[in-house]
Amino acid sequence: MDKKKCMALLLCLCLTAGLLTGCGGSIGQYEDEAEQAEPAEPDDGAEQAEQTEPDEPDDEAAPEDEADDSPADVPDLAGEDASPTDGEPAEPSVTPDPGLGAEAYDADTVVATFNGRDVSWKTYYYWLKYYVDYSDYLAAVGAFSYTDGWDGCDISPDHTNAEVVRLSAWDNLAQYLAADELAEQLDVSLGEDGDEQVQAAFERDADSMGDGDGECTDEEAAAFEDYLGEQFLDRETYEQMVRTGLLMDACLVSLYGEDGADLPDEQAVAYGEEQGLMQAKHILLMTVDSATGEELDEEQVQAKEEKINELYEQLSAVQEDHEALEALFDQLMEENTEDGGVDAFPDGYLFGEGVMVTAFEDTARSLEEYGLSEPVQSDYGWHIILRLPIDPDGTVMTATGQTSSLRTAAASSDMLARLTETIDAAEVEWKDGF
Repeated sequence: MDKKKCMALLLCLCLTAGLLTGCGGSIGQYEDEAEQAEPAEPDDGAEQAEQTEPDEPDDEAAPEDEADDSPADVPDLAGEDASPTDGEPAEPSVTPDPGLGAEAYDADTVVATFNGRDVSWKTYYYWLKYYVDYSDYLAAVGAFSYTDGWDGCDISPDHTNAEVVRLSAWDNLAQYLAADELAEQLDVSLGEDGDEQVQAAFERDADSMGDGDGECTDEEAAAFEDYLGEQFLDRETYEQMVRTGLLMDACLVSLYGEDGADLPDEQAVAYGEEQGLMQAKHILLMTVDSATGEELDEEQVQAKEEKINELYEQLSAVQEDHEALEALFDQLMEENTEDGGVDAFPDGYLFGEGVMVTAFEDTARSLEEYGLSEPVQSDYGWHIILRLPIDPDGTVMTATGQTSSLRTAAASSDMLARLTETIDAAEVEWKDGF
């Protein structure tokens, strides 16, 4: 089986429990903080998260995974499926001893209990191996270098490499246990078609490891089961992980409705404020060529400056009347803006720190709700910015190109907080030797 495909699956298996990744800890949580990436530039109208011209300005924020606490230059455990280098990654300079291995204990040996729920050796070992492999992968792609094997503190200054692996393994396993408890508390189940949903997930994963044509063949199913075995993940444990992920989706709907639709507006807005989000519209008159990125000639630049000042005069005349101001702003934006992103985001951009260019972000942050900026210049042209209240159903934009509804994100965050509370309060008993 292709090594890169194996790594892709290894890094994506946590997705079977979608919302669970990011609830507890992981290697990303224990890594040293890395220097933050430069903020995305505005997009003058390319499709969101895709820039067709390399030099084309980007005035849309490029969305970022809100739940990701890992450094910007380190692959995310819950979804990064490709090496940042071409071909196969180099082997780490030093690889920790994998230890006793899966056969050190019987598969069903109970290693711990979580609120009375048994945790088997086979399940615990799967997560240990998962994070050993993942730490090796990070080392291979240059995220860190092993110095003293398991006793070194290469991943985190506060934990040895062995501690990071153990903590990460338990944190992720505890998320699944807490999720099952939440489903029981809410009396949520998958219903009569639960087995069919689990089987469908198996077939999707098997096909993705095969030719990815949307149809799972017997050969692909057999190859996938063989791969699971290589990862010390038997079919029963795999299906339980999938089932828990599906239960989490059902819990989300039970608590907050589809996509968090039942979450109160004020709770969604409060979450946005906690995340430091802002919402703003702007009128952009570009002083650079959108195709080449080269500055327009002096006469064209002067014309743009005169035009933006005229627009500001019209807007400032009604800025005390919020309703009239927004109506006129929308009209002038539709007629004049050279930011093509307005078609995808007619209600403005909802974004956090480091997403928009500095001039845009700093100006928006300085405004109160319904505050109107004077013309402000960025590397891409002249802007007039209108700060708006946060829309609970707005699309949150981040620097990685991903987006989600604020209401959905707030609902997910609230449910993850419930899981965290369960994990923190759980009675955990480790058996002798573990």
